[in-house]
Amino acid sequence: MKHFLLILMVCGIMPLASHAQTGTDLVPVVDHIAITTGNLKKSTEFYTKVLHLKKVDNPFADTLHQWYSLGNNVKLHVIQAARNEKQVKGVHLCFTVSSVNDFAKNLEAMNIPYSNWKGDSKEPTFRADGVLQLYFQDPDGYWIEINSPAKK
Repeated sequence: MKHFLLILMVCGIMPLASHAQTGTDLVPVVDHIAITTGNLKKSTEFYTKVLHLKKVDNPFADTLHQWYSLGNNVKLHVIQAARNEKQVKGVHLCFTVSSVNDFAKNLEAMNIPYSNWKGDSKEPTFRADGVLQLYFQDPDGYWIEINSPAKK
């Protein structure tokens, strides 16, 4: 749960990262988000094959950590560790794609379960602002949202 509290804090700062890549004494920018996994090999396969994240240098140079680029110099740090947390959907990582429906087809092809926010349908739903979205979980139960921008 501590990791997701950090993610929530980071999400509040994330808009700042889109305007600057270097923090100042008073204005921090996001460097990375860290999560834990019970099986680093399985997580690595998931993040590279399902989300197509690009691996970046591992500063630890070991087999207990894997780093990925999230864009804008922000990284995802996945750490091999014991886990026993239950994840809630309200705490999630979100990625934007050009077509939620096309992404859903890829999830189908990989037999990865997904649903709308309510969890009662595979049909993506619209947020109040017109953004189309769906949700699924990584091998450790972390929730991931995929959305596409609202039509203008």
